[in-house]
Amino acid sequence: MLRSEHVMARMARGRLVPHRIPPDDARALEAAAELCELYATHVGEPRASLEEKITLTEEALGPRLDARRGFKIVRALAKLLEERCEWSAPTASDPYTVRTRIFELAAALPELPAVESNLLETVTREDLISQVAREIGSDDPISLMYADRQGAQVLSVFEKPTPEGLISRYNVAQVQGVLYAARELVVDLGEGCDARLVLHYVKKLGLIYALEETNRGYRLRLDGPLSVFGGTRKYGLRLAKLLPGLLLTAPWSLSATVEWKGRDAILNLDSDAGLESHYRGPKDDGETNEVREAFIKAWARAKETNGWELEERRDILPLPELKTALVPDFVLTKSGERVYLELLGFWNERRLIERVELVREAARRGHHVLVAASENLGASRETLAEAAHGEVIPFKNRLEVKAVLAAL
Repeated sequence: MLRSEHVMARMARGRLVPHRIPPDDARALEAAAELCELYATHVGEPRASLEEKITLTEEALGPRLDARRGFKIVRALAKLLEERCEWSAPTASDPYTVRTRIFELAAALPELPAVESNLLETVTREDLISQVAREIGSDDPISLMYADRQGAQVLSVFEKPTPEGLISRYNVAQVQGVLYAARELVVDLGEGCDARLVLHYVKKLGLIYALEETNRGYRLRLDGPLSVFGGTRKYGLRLAKLLPGLLLTAPWSLSATVEWKGRDAILNLDSDAGLESHYRGPKDDGETNEVREAFIKAWARAKETNGWELEERRDILPLPELKTALVPDFVLTKSGERVYLELLGFWNERRLIERVELVREAARRGHHVLVAASENLGASRETLAEAAHGEVIPFKNRLEVKAVLAAL
């Protein structure tokens, strides 16, 4: 995704409009093709060489694209191509070990190594280097001394996109960049929209959400990064990753309150906006929920679960009598009894209190739900302790099986 310095948008009648490149813009397509080719021809070359060429390319392409914002556009396109690169060390030898050995041998000498040999048989620079070369089995240890610096990394793999694909990715990334500074998002999922697909990404990304049923589907309320106590940047990146998942289905409409240049603004977007997702679907999105995956493995390894069986659950648990719904991560069953378990990836005090109230009300109506919440988000421990009267299971880095069994 783009960094904040690459993100561009303008205000129009109180609405924020992210920058977009028309998909048929000939100059933009030409620039995108040139950048793609530049990366493709540098496979096997060091990063420093590629970065130097990118700087020269920016100077040539930027003014042709846009006299005022051309440099920013080219840099943003290059940043997106960077995501498609894999880098590797230029050597199998450990550069730290090589340079440490050279410095150790030099420091042990009574005087600095001589440049050339002389009658006093002083150790020369070449003598020292030859000794290290014999020890590590390399002909040129000097070239390996700083091979672990970023500029020395070699471009080993580059997944080359089409120019059209790069422009499409740029347009989505500009909207994602605006969402870094969101306070709240409201997404209306209409009839025909795959709500389970959207909520799959919400849960996998660990976002703070509230879900309610509407006459036409569901309304999803998501807290933005500016509402989170800790991990704001990390949360903002995860929220931005939801957008490509949302683009996999339709119809939907989105309204976000964002902070833009010191003032609040509104971003409106819907499934007819002409944006295309670069996600292939839930099986190939590559995003994992570490707490969830670790808990599944821990449960499988547990010697005793008191007869409870764990099953993953990804669909919606509607609570029509409460005009809302929950999206539990698991269902635990034992002798016909069912208890749902939800993992909160991020939370704040207001949302946690609301979730506990909802869970307690659902319990009165026969729906038993447990909520697991991390203690590492910087919010009030008193609030978490007050909520943890059986419904909330506090955890730090990993959710322990014994803590869930105790709550059950």
